[in-house]
Amino acid sequence: MPFPGGPLSYVPMVHYLVITTLSLLLTSTVWAVENRPFWTEQALFHFGDDVFFTGRASCAPNAEEGRQRAYVAAIQEVKNFSRTQEIGGFPIETQMIFEDQHPGDCAQGLVTVWRLLRVPRSDLESLAKHHRPGTQKDISPIQAQITAVRNLTPRVGMLRDEIWNRYGLPRSIWARPDQGELVWEYTQFGLTIVFNQDDVLTRWRLHGPHPRSSDDQPTPPRQDTPAGNELPAIDLTARLQQLEEQQDLDRRRQAQSYCTVRFAEVPESLRAKQSSCEQREYERLKQQRPPF
Repeated sequence: MPFPGGPLSYVPMVHYLVITTLSLLLTSTVWAVENRPFWTEQALFHFGDDVFFTGRASCAPNAEEGRQRAYVAAIQEVKNFSRTQEIGGFPIETQMIFEDQHPGDCAQGLVTVWRLLRVPRSDLESLAKHHRPGTQKDISPIQAQITAVRNLTPRVGMLRDEIWNRYGLPRSIWARPDQGELVWEYTQFGLTIVFNQDDVLTRWRLHGPHPRSSDDQPTPPRQDTPAGNELPAIDLTARLQQLEEQQDLDRRRQAQSYCTVRFAEVPESLRAKQSSCEQREYERLKQQRPPF
């Protein structure tokens, strides 16, 4: 004897569970992608006097093996770029490592690792000349390739929106009221960006091995501010997180309101599709530039 309600009453619940599960998986995947540093999307790029190479190890059994595999992959990128089979004679530094402990495209328990290697441009030039002794000094194949590689070096005078579009959301923000400065910290790359009160980039610094800076020449000594007028730096990171959370909540409310109106005349048996509508509308709203 069939159970009460019959099999048809059970199907919508199954659909609901499937849709809910897919929605949660999609949200988790989107969150993971948004929290990756910008360099994970770049196979290679140049920044100032350095060329960076990204290696990726997908679905590694553990973080340690993932780091090793990512290093080998990055070294292969160096070889492909320099068109040589042997790399040596200069240090290759690891600038950053990023690990995704719950990658959406891997089985549970596996990890995906990105490793960013940093090589001075001058060393790549020397490598090319060493392996191509007949190359004329005024013809540099490495220099020609570097010119074609995406340049992610910030420039003094860039606006805040340009930095946002290039590097994404910083991990922390500090305000220095006494100096009229706003500091963005990209800790997953080692980059510090400083803006003035008009949201114009005034200087930057790349930390890690062989630090780089926008200060080509020594800056004149800063005049000391009287002790009584000094203002402490203000950590705005918590405020940044609050704005992100509030903005995300507002997006979800807008998406829910939009889809509620859209599905107002839809029969109850088809309401399960509303969750898909809300997710699509939420993703569309996220494409809009944030106000901060």
